[in-house]
Amino acid sequence: MKKIILSLFIFLLGLVVTSCTITNEDGVKDELSIIMPTGTPALALSEFAMTNDYVKAEVVAGSDPLVAAFTSKSHDVIVAPVNLGAKMYSVYQEYLLYKTFVWGNLYLASKGTLNSFKELDGKTVVAFGKNSTPDIVMQALLKYHSDINVTIEYVSDVSEANTLLASGKAEIVVTAEPAISKLKSKFNLSIIDLQDEWAKMTGNESYPQAGIFVRKSITGKKYIKDALNDMKEAVINANLNPTNCANHAVKLHTSFETLGVETLVSAIPNCHYQILESDKEAVNYYLQMMIDLGFSKQMGGSLPVDEFYY
Repeated sequence: MKKIILSLFIFLLGLVVTSCTITNEDGVKDELSIIMPTGTPALALSEFAMTNDYVKAEVVAGSDPLVAAFTSKSHDVIVAPVNLGAKMYSVYQEYLLYKTFVWGNLYLASKGTLNSFKELDGKTVVAFGKNSTPDIVMQALLKYHSDINVTIEYVSDVSEANTLLASGKAEIVVTAEPAISKLKSKFNLSIIDLQDEWAKMTGNESYPQAGIFVRKSITGKKYIKDALNDMKEAVINANLNPTNCANHAVKLHTSFETLGVETLVSAIPNCHYQILESDKEAVNYYLQMMIDLGFSKQMGGSLPVDEFYY
């Protein structure tokens, strides 16, 4: 009887272990290497990274490590700004866009009164990410609102922008989730959702900000298909259960631990996580707008070919 119980226990334990692993066609366990930027993208995928033991996740700050990963082909999956992935594909034709999953996390914030985009007229706005998504979105909106005059001053990152706003050294800043939720808990802020402004301008719900890119040479592997599906489910679950997502995030990276579970739970609904059946049209629209605004160098010079899409 004891042997039966022991055998049953070992069998059940095996089920638990294998339920969070992936295997290739030969039944051999594979490891999936993924690199992703801290902030909104890593937050959405924290459950995926923390609950699957086949995942080797690297969370980084800034775009330089992502560019290095595209160049060296060092990772199976790269999470990156959509325009960066398009630019890298134009050079190397190696990483395909599987899904866009962050559809804008940018906001204007002020400790004063700010009710509309038009009220920026005559103001100075502190922005981060020159020549990247925050800058592109602001430049597109300013071109659309051509009757207002706005001065843009750039800082290195969103943390610096938020610090200037908190200290009173900046009146209005471009900021982003999840960091802005921490600031909202300390100050009474006026907030303008730049995703809403984008929708008014374009008729599109939002813009494709960050996507999942997979190495072309392994896309046919069953274990990669399973892993990509797990990533998609993690993004969906982030919306359905923000608390669960936040609890995984604080264990994934110190930046999330600093923000805390409560702030992350508050931020997730404003991160605009979404998985579309097809995002090709929205991506091409956004990239074409970059070309029209003079940002063609930041997206590869021309619209990507159909093969760019997984």
